[in-house]
Amino acid sequence: MPRTPYIAPRSAMALRRRCVLLLGVLGPWLSGGCAPPAPLRLVGHPWPGHEPFFLAQQLGHLPAQPLLHLQETATLQESLQRLRESRADGALLPLSDVLQLREEGLKLQVVLVLDVSRGADMLLMLAGQRGLSALRGQRIGVEHSSQGTLMLQLALEQAGLQAGDVQIERLPYEQHEQTWERREIAALVTHEPVASRLLARGAHAALSTGQLPDTLFHVLAVRSDMLPVHGDTLRTALAGYFQALDYQRRNPWDAAYRMAPRLRISAEALLEAMRGLEQPDRLGNQRYLADTDSALQRIVLQLGPLMQRAGLLRQPVSLLDLDSGDYLPRS
Repeated sequence: MPRTPYIAPRSAMALRRRCVLLLGVLGPWLSGGCAPPAPLRLVGHPWPGHEPFFLAQQLGHLPAQPLLHLQETATLQESLQRLRESRADGALLPLSDVLQLREEGLKLQVVLVLDVSRGADMLLMLAGQRGLSALRGQRIGVEHSSQGTLMLQLALEQAGLQAGDVQIERLPYEQHEQTWERREIAALVTHEPVASRLLARGAHAALSTGQLPDTLFHVLAVRSDMLPVHGDTLRTALAGYFQALDYQRRNPWDAAYRMAPRLRISAEALLEAMRGLEQPDRLGNQRYLADTDSALQRIVLQLGPLMQRAGLLRQPVSLLDLDSGDYLPRS
C-alpha cells in the first residue's frame, strides 16, 4: 500500500522558510543552524553621566541579549583597550578620547552626547592660595587621562604658565583623596564625587568647568563598520536611554538609589555630582548631532587645537564621519 506523503504543518513550514531566508541574509554571521547574529557590544566605566544607560538596562528599557550586550569596565583604560582590540563595538567615553582613537585610525562615530561638564571637573588648591598664578613651581596632581590633561592645560594657559613651570604628578583617580589629605600636592585636577568631598574639607576650587563651557563631554561612540549591522538595535537602545533619563528626572531619589551602588557612593553624593553635569535630552542631542551645522562639530573645531597644545593630538581633527544623529529617536 503506497505511503501517504507527510505534509508539515503550516507553522513548521513557515518556520523552515524563515530559517532559509535568515541563512541567506545573515549567512556571514551564522556558525550553523538558525542562530542570531552576534550582539552589539557596548562598554562603559563608572562615571555619573554614564549611569542612565545602566539604569535603562535595570529598568528593562534596553534590547535584551542576544541583540545587545552592555558591560561595565573597571576603568576608562579598559574600555579603550577593548575598542582597540575589537572586543567592543562601542563605548561610553570622553569626547577627547574618541578624537585620540580616531587619530590612531580607529573609525568611530559619536551617536549620543551623554553629558557636558558644567562644574563637575575642577582644579582644587589649598586654602589661602587663591590665584592660578600661585601654581608656579607647585606640585599638581592630575589623572593620566585626556580629560585631566585638558583641564590642566586650560588652568596653565589661564595662569600664563607652561607645563615646565609646575611639577606634574600623575595620580590614579582612586588615589586623589588620600594624596590630598597627606598634603603631598598643592593642587589637584579632579572631578566629582571626590571634588565635593575635598571642598567640604576646605579645598578651594580655583577653576571648574562651570567657567569653561563646552569643553569636557562624555559620549557614546560606535565603530563605523558596526552601525549598518546593528542600526536597529542601536535605535532601540537610545530610545531606552532617553526613557531612563526621563525616569531619572521625574524620580531623582529613586534613580539615585538605583545608580549609586555601581559608583560605590551614596545616593546623596551621586545627586551632588549630577549637579555639575548637563545631560542633553533627545532635542538637545538632535542639536548636537544635526545633519547640517552640527553643534558638536563646532565644539570639536575649538577643542582640537587645545588638545594639540596639550600634546594629546598630533594633527588637526578630521570631521569626516565624526557624528551621526541617524540613530536618535525622532519622537
